[in-house]
Amino acid sequence: MASAKQLAALRKLQEFFLSEIQAEVHSGFTRLARIPESHVVDKLRYYGLLGETDKRAFLDCSAYWASRYYGFVAKTPRQNPTDHPFFMQWSQGPSWNRDFGNVKSVPLLRAMVQQYTIDLHNRVHSHVTKEEFEHASSIRSIKAPELRKRVRIALKPFGHYETDTLNNYWCRIGKQKFCVKADFGGRYAQLRYCVARPEFKSVHPLSQFAFERAMGFGFGHWDYIVEENVDAVFSLFAEAVQYSFDLPDRIRAAMK
Repeated sequence: MASAKQLAALRKLQEFFLSEIQAEVHSGFTRLARIPESHVVDKLRYYGLLGETDKRAFLDCSAYWASRYYGFVAKTPRQNPTDHPFFMQWSQGPSWNRDFGNVKSVPLLRAMVQQYTIDLHNRVHSHVTKEEFEHASSIRSIKAPELRKRVRIALKPFGHYETDTLNNYWCRIGKQKFCVKADFGGRYAQLRYCVARPEFKSVHPLSQFAFERAMGFGFGHWDYIVEENVDAVFSLFAEAVQYSFDLPDRIRAAMK
């Protein structure tokens, strides 16, 4: 059982994340609204539908989830996110990805094109309309080789000096080495990222930081990177990396 001191530290950590999330809300979601991740889009739209009481509960649950995920930094007791009274509503908001007229997911758009083509070939009715097929076909997504190139460019100001065979982009800020893990081959995302600080390697197996996880709104699995937004996306990518790199130091400072 956790001691009173440990529980007080956990509450302090939750307050830190709630403050972080509230600052993002008060800014009008200036960063989250630009994240090219359909899960984040779902969360933001769901949040916008809630009444004021439920919005407060939603944000509190987001902070609860983030503090569980990053509790290893402050060595707080591990908590079960399902214990939060709003967890079921928070985790099971409406799925907006099924609104095919407003899809913001390249993998889903590709699947729509494929399904319509198969149905047309088999001469069966398709749940994908011709208009949806034409819209999905018109989207010009950014492929993996260009994404890799863009990641390297974005990380140059962070002292990127090596990329290993596991797509770990090693960087250096001052004397601090860290790596940005990037995956370009996911089935449900074009770019999955996180920032890893070697100092936590022996502390916790999931010592990986991402802006969206700290907000409780997403996972760092970006799935809508297209010709129209690619420049803005990688400007935001640099912001997300900086936030993620700074996060453990900011957590430790807040816990003093």
